[in-house]
Amino acid sequence: MTLLLMTTLLVSGLVSLSSSVPRQFHVVKEQKSWTEAQQYCREKFTDLATIDDMTEMEKVKSLIHEAGAGNAWIGLKRGDWQWSLADRDFYGENEAEFRNWAPGQPNGGVQECVAIRGKLYDNLCSTTLPFIGYDGGNSTHPYVLVTEEKTWADAQRYCRENHTDLASVRNQAENDQIEQVRGAKEAWIGLFRAAWSDGSSSSFRHWGAGEPDNQGVACTEIEPSGQWKDTGCQHRDGSHFICYEDSKEVKRQIVRVEIKVASHVNIHDPAVQQAFLQQIQQRLRDSGMPADAKLTWRRQPDGKIFKEKEEKKEEGRKRTEL
Repeated sequence: MTLLLMTTLLVSGLVSLSSSVPRQFHVVKEQKSWTEAQQYCREKFTDLATIDDMTEMEKVKSLIHEAGAGNAWIGLKRGDWQWSLADRDFYGENEAEFRNWAPGQPNGGVQECVAIRGKLYDNLCSTTLPFIGYDGGNSTHPYVLVTEEKTWADAQRYCRENHTDLASVRNQAENDQIEQVRGAKEAWIGLFRAAWSDGSSSSFRHWGAGEPDNQGVACTEIEPSGQWKDTGCQHRDGSHFICYEDSKEVKRQIVRVEIKVASHVNIHDPAVQQAFLQQIQQRLRDSGMPADAKLTWRRQPDGKIFKEKEEKKEEGRKRTEL
C-alpha cells in the first residue's frame, strides 16, 4: 500500500486587459511596387495590412469590391525563419537561432514550413503530417505527439488551443527529446518562414489553390476573389494595396487572478505563463469578452509575475492506492 500526497500551489498575479476599436482598413487604388506601397501606408496610415483572421479577411474583401480594385498588396512578405512560439523570453542566448538542418536543407522555393525527422526539413505548409506540440505546463514531458495529420497552420491552431504551441527546438538536447516521442513519421514543428510588414506574428493565411508558388523572395497580393497569391515585389501593373490604421481608443483594466497549480510546475517558465494566459483569455472570451481584447501579464516590483499565497489545507488530500 502506498500513500500519495497530492501537493498543489496557490499563486496570484495581475492581468492587464486592453481592448480597442478594431483597426480600420483602407484600399488605395494606385499602382505601386510592394516597397512603395509599404512606404505610402507608413506615411499616411499605420502600415500595409496585416490580416489576423477570417473576419478581417471578409472585411477586406468587401472593401476591395466596393472600391472596384484589382489585385492588392498586403503586408505579408517572405522573410527569415522564425518560431511559432514568439516570446523572446522563452529563448536563451542563440537558442532562437538554433537550426539542426539536414544536409541540403533548407532547399528554398515554396517550402516555408519545417518538419523534423531526426534533423530539420523544409516542406510545403499545405502538406498534412503528424505534429509535435509543446506543453509548457508539463516540465516532465513537455513534448506531445499528435498523430492526426494536419497542415502546418491547422497543427499550429490545434496546439495553441490544446497545449502551448507547436514545439520549438532550442538546442540539440531538445532535438533528441522530440525524437524520443516523434514516432516513425516526419512531424511538423513550429519553425516557419514569413514576415508581416508591421512585425506581427499573425499566422493567418488564405492562399489560393497552388499558392504560394514563386521562387525566391516574394510578396503577397489579394485577388478580387479574396484568395492570396505571391508574386514579385517589384511589379506595379494592376497592383493596388491595402493599408491599415490603428485605433487610438484603448481601454485598459487590471484583473487579479488566482491559479492553483501542481507544485512541480515551474511558474516562472515563460511558456508556462503564456499557457496560463491563453487559458484565461479563452475563458474570458467564452464569457463574452470582446475578440479584439488583448491580455498581458503585469510584473510586480520584484520583476516576477506570480506570488505564492497561503492556502488552507483541505481534507482528502491524501489518497490510498493498492
